[in-house]
Amino acid sequence: MKQHSTLKIIPILFLLLTGSSCMRLYTGSYAQTDFTLDQPNELGTTVQKWEDGLRTTGENGELEWWYFDAKFDDGSLFVCYFYKIHPIKDIYFIGMNYNHPDGEELFLMKFFKEEEVYFAKDSCDVRMGENYFRGNLKKYEIYLNGKDFEGFGIQITLDSNLNPYRPQDGIIKAGEDYFAWLAAVPNGIANAKINRNGNTQEVKGSGYHDHNWGNTPLQKLFENWVWFRGESGDYTVIASELNTSEKRGGYSIPILYMANKDSVVINRFGTNGLFTKYSNRIENVYNKKNEPLFSKLDMITIEGEKITIEGKDIIDNADMFKRAPLPSYLSWILPILKFGTKFSSIDPHYTRFESNLNISINDTTHQGHGVLEIMDLK
Repeated sequence: MKQHSTLKIIPILFLLLTGSSCMRLYTGSYAQTDFTLDQPNELGTTVQKWEDGLRTTGENGELEWWYFDAKFDDGSLFVCYFYKIHPIKDIYFIGMNYNHPDGEELFLMKFFKEEEVYFAKDSCDVRMGENYFRGNLKKYEIYLNGKDFEGFGIQITLDSNLNPYRPQDGIIKAGEDYFAWLAAVPNGIANAKINRNGNTQEVKGSGYHDHNWGNTPLQKLFENWVWFRGESGDYTVIASELNTSEKRGGYSIPILYMANKDSVVINRFGTNGLFTKYSNRIENVYNKKNEPLFSKLDMITIEGEKITIEGKDIIDNADMFKRAPLPSYLSWILPILKFGTKFSSIDPHYTRFESNLNISINDTTHQGHGVLEIMDLK
């Protein structure tokens, strides 16, 4: 589980380290437009295939990645994402993590040249070298070539159990700056053939795929966020709250999605009929003492449905300044950036919990589990 979370934060590390000046890390422009209640809502409720295709255009500051994770029936965990960012020039890479109950842990990255990559616009079809991530919202195929990952190869099929989900158009926007998220497969059946140095194993489990993109470093939009994904019986829950920076108005933007195989049960975005409460302040985890962050989140809808998420065991707590992958031709920058962080007034952290889930709906209670992440960008 720890390696799973390590991989998840790497896109944000790129933004923090490449999207900020040396003296005032993360702050960005002082002329920043507030978020408004009028967020993009033009695409309708049905997600189209092209929405999981390439959404960025190669402008400075843009980022985009296609993410997959799975927990297999042998207890192993696998995570990968195909990623592109344009801080000064385009950077392309794949990150992967494999964690097995026998103690084996792999955390590997592979960078690619521009002539080695391809991105389709009409659907999810991403290729880097011989590796690919492709699908049509209902079925996906993901392949990592063992030659690129120290003898670890994997072929995955992911069949979705649920329709794709996005809050409105999936875009959180302030002026011309935005960040977007599409849960293309909120929950699915993952079948994989894993090859580890010539030994082949077939496994099956529960999988998830989302797609993220934007046009500005995240620290220019948000101070922190919480995000949760979990299951309880037939229910799948995705919950989040994005807390915007003071320069963007200092708003909180909650999101709550719950669905089963038959229908979407809850779909709430923003404060329209959705209320949140935090408790269980996190102690003795962060270097700073002035950052109140909490490991328990209650969400209540105006109809009386209640979701309680409670982080239990910390499975990762990362000082983000210490995790900074760069391609070889940019590695000379890293010591300079790390030296600059010593004079920064902030200490961004990523914390991940194994979590309990409690659902109260229609006078019944359902218990489940999941993973809660807390991203502190301050």
